[in-house]
Amino acid sequence: MNITIITSVLPYPLNSGGAQAQFNMIDMLRNEHNITLLFIETRSNQRKVLKELSLIWPNVRIISYSYLRQLRNFVFAKDKIARAMQMVFMKNRDKFEIKRAITPYGIYFTNDFVNFICRHIETSKSDIVQVEFYPCLHIVNYLPEKVKKLFIHHEIRFIRNERFLRQFRLTDKETAKKEAMKKQEIDDLNKYDSIVTLTSIDKDILVRNNVSVPIYVSPAAVKTIIRPYEKCNGNVVFVGGYGHLPNKEGIDWFINEVIPKMSIKVSLQIIGSGWPLSYESSNVKLLGFVDHLDEAICGSIMIVPILTGSGMRMKILEAAAMGVPFVTTSVGVEGLDFLNGDSCLIADGADAFAHALECLINDNCLCEKLARKASNVYMGKYSVEALSAVRNDIYYNIAD
Repeated sequence: MNITIITSVLPYPLNSGGAQAQFNMIDMLRNEHNITLLFIETRSNQRKVLKELSLIWPNVRIISYSYLRQLRNFVFAKDKIARAMQMVFMKNRDKFEIKRAITPYGIYFTNDFVNFICRHIETSKSDIVQVEFYPCLHIVNYLPEKVKKLFIHHEIRFIRNERFLRQFRLTDKETAKKEAMKKQEIDDLNKYDSIVTLTSIDKDILVRNNVSVPIYVSPAAVKTIIRPYEKCNGNVVFVGGYGHLPNKEGIDWFINEVIPKMSIKVSLQIIGSGWPLSYESSNVKLLGFVDHLDEAICGSIMIVPILTGSGMRMKILEAAAMGVPFVTTSVGVEGLDFLNGDSCLIADGADAFAHALECLINDNCLCEKLARKASNVYMGKYSVEALSAVRNDIYYNIAD
C-alpha cells in the first residue's frame, strides 16, 4: 500500500512525544508499506536531521517543504516577525497566552504549498494520505478527491484550549474566536474519510461534538529499553520539552504550587529541550535532551503534572517500560490504563500531588509495587508490536 504522511513535527530525533509517536509507528510499518514522508519545515536548521533520518529509513521517501520557501510568502514572514516581537515586548503576558491559544498559526496554504503537496501525492500514487497534528488539519480542503484521507489527532485543540483558558477571563471577542476555532476544527475533521485518536476518551469527545466520520483508536507507541525497577535514588524527574505548552504550564504549577506544599526537599531534574536557564535553582536542574533516557531516569520518580491538553502522554509509557514509578494528574494519565494505587499514583490539586510524591519518596516498597504493575500494563497493552498491528489493521480497513 502507498501511504503518504504529511506532518509539521519532525519525527527525529526522539526528543518529544510527537516525534516518538510518528517515528516508532513508521519504523514498524515501513517494511510493509511504501511510505512517503512530506515534512513541512518549521525551522531553517532541520535539513541535517532529515539527512540523518534518510540513512535510518532508506526505504522511506522523505521530501521537505523548506522553511525558506515559506518565508518567501510576505504574510508568513510578517507574522513570524510580529510573533517574535510580541514574545519579547508584549507586557500583558495573559493577553499573549490567550492570543497564542486562539490564533491558528504555523502553516499558510499558499498555491505553491498546495501544488507541492498535491504533486507529490500524485507522484507517490498514494492510496492513503495520512495527515498528522492540528497545524496540518486544514490541508484536507486542498487534497485530491480520489485518495483516502486519514487524520491522526494527537491532541484535540479545542479541548486543550478549553482547559488552558479556564484560568483567564476572556472578552466576548476572545470567546467568540475560541468557539470559531472549535467549529473549524470539527468541520475540517468531518471532511476526512477517517480519524485516528490516541485514546478512547478523545474518540468519545469527538463523537459528542458531532464528528460523524469513522473514528479509530490507535495509541502511539514507545520503543524503548525495558528495565526492571531500581531503588529510588531520591531524584524526581520530568520529561518533556519547553515548547509544548502543557509541559511549561505543568512545571510552572509544580514549582510554584506543589513544591511549597512539601515537607521534604525535592531535587527535580527536567529532561527535554528548550527550557530557559531561569528555571534552574537549588531545587531544579536542567539536563536538556539526553541520548540515553533510561540511564537518566532509572532509579528516579517521575512526575507528570499535566493540567491541560488531550491525547496521550508518551512519558508515562516510558516510565512504565523502564520501571520508574510515577505520580500524575488525572489529565496526565487520561486515556491510559494505569490505575491509582495499583500501577501509579493519581493526584489533582497541589496538596494532593505533594502528598502523593512524598509517599513515593518515603516508601520504596510502594515504588517497587507500582513500577512492577505499570510494567505489566505496558507489556500487555502498549508494546510497539501490539500497537503497530492495530494501526496496520486500520490502514487495511480504510483502503477496503
